[in-house]
Amino acid sequence: MKELILASASPRRKEILDSLGVLFSVKISNFDESSITEKDPVKRCVLTACGKAENLFKTLPQNEDSQKLILAADTLVFAENTAFPHEKIIFGKPKNEKEAEMMLKSHSGSVHFVVSAICLLDCKTGQIKEKHSLSKVFFKKLSDKEISAYLKTEEWKDAAGAYKIQGKASFFIEKIEGSYTGIVGLPVRELYEILNKTEFRIL
Repeated sequence: MKELILASASPRRKEILDSLGVLFSVKISNFDESSITEKDPVKRCVLTACGKAENLFKTLPQNEDSQKLILAADTLVFAENTAFPHEKIIFGKPKNEKEAEMMLKSHSGSVHFVVSAICLLDCKTGQIKEKHSLSKVFFKKLSDKEISAYLKTEEWKDAAGAYKIQGKASFFIEKIEGSYTGIVGLPVRELYEILNKTEFRIL
């Protein structure tokens, strides 16, 4: 049976796989995400996920990797750009509290999108499979007091778009359209479909 390697340091992705009863190990990919210059957020997300998988594959001993599958993922938050309709506003991980505050103010009372891409690399064949989910998140109007209180939780740290839907940011979300697990960071339906085409059994 194939062995699954999660190429991610994300505790959220690990928690999702654990909740599904999937057996896997974790190895961190050192892929430089800044090397991806693609402007389209969906394409950029897919390229980053595949870059993470390929980067880790190159570090594995060639005589040990034939039965391994590398699973990598990436998540991006973005919004429409009303000033330039052909461009998107991409929200990465905030570098500091001020950036996080600006992102939360941008989300307030509006809709944004979350794309999560997964890439599965078969170490025996080098074959790559990829899928992605695209979801819409509707935020309620936030008061300055609510934004300040959320910033104090520090949930915004290491979070694309400056919030974590599985945490206290859920207080602010009116509804979502799409994949909840995709918004968290690992779209489960897409994961099932991609693994179901391999020798690795998830169900």
